[in-house]
Amino acid sequence: MTLEIVRSVGAILVVAAVSVSPVWAQGEASAPTKGAAKAAAGESAGKSKSKAANDEKAVDVLRQLEQRYSGVNTVQGQFAQQTFDPSFNQTIASQAKFYLLKPNKFRVDYQPPKESTNLVTGQEFYQYVPELKQVQTFKFENRETPQDLNYMLLGFGVKAEDVLKVYSVHLLTEGISANSIGIQLTPLDKKTANFAYVTIQITTDQLIPWQFSIEQLSGVRTTANLDLKNLKLGGSLRESIFTPNFPKDAVVVQMQ
Repeated sequence: MTLEIVRSVGAILVVAAVSVSPVWAQGEASAPTKGAAKAAAGESAGKSKSKAANDEKAVDVLRQLEQRYSGVNTVQGQFAQQTFDPSFNQTIASQAKFYLLKPNKFRVDYQPPKESTNLVTGQEFYQYVPELKQVQTFKFENRETPQDLNYMLLGFGVKAEDVLKVYSVHLLTEGISANSIGIQLTPLDKKTANFAYVTIQITTDQLIPWQFSIEQLSGVRTTANLDLKNLKLGGSLRESIFTPNFPKDAVVVQMQ
């Protein structure tokens, strides 16, 4: 797979590991040094302290997010994304609009010049790429794996106990922006997850998650920064937003 063919497995921003990562941003890569990935991604998430020293503090952050967003059923907005592939030493930037409807519907529309749509509706994932006239589909089989837990939803109120079933959680201690706190979520079963970890940065004043990063086992790192000025919490969303209505001439490919 090359950068011109594949932009997501994950995918990100999800999701969980079918992320908010567009199809053009990723390729197969040898594992890089973490320092190189952080430098090119621009917004690095840093390291975590030891589990013994930080787990409870990080879990407390998750519980605060759960409480903060317990009454919020929809989230919509925009984000700027950068994906760094160390094997090509290349960073790809993109812009996208997203729509989140709890508990399990999520859509990301990547803007030109490389358009694509990532859609999660229940247990089905779809990725439509107009340039390729192709729709990739994937079915989540097990609701208790990192792949089946939308990682953007992690920042908007997933129950802490559900997160801890599939992730270990630590506070971040480096690379944190001013007036923010950060947590790192590492899959308990990396082989099943197919990614190394997810990091989230959250504003300290309003507890708004504004940055999501995912690093794959290959070393490819995708970082999405939300536009807080255009972030909308709550309100109604049209059901058609989450309907997989793609052109009839698009080729459908079932991913395993």
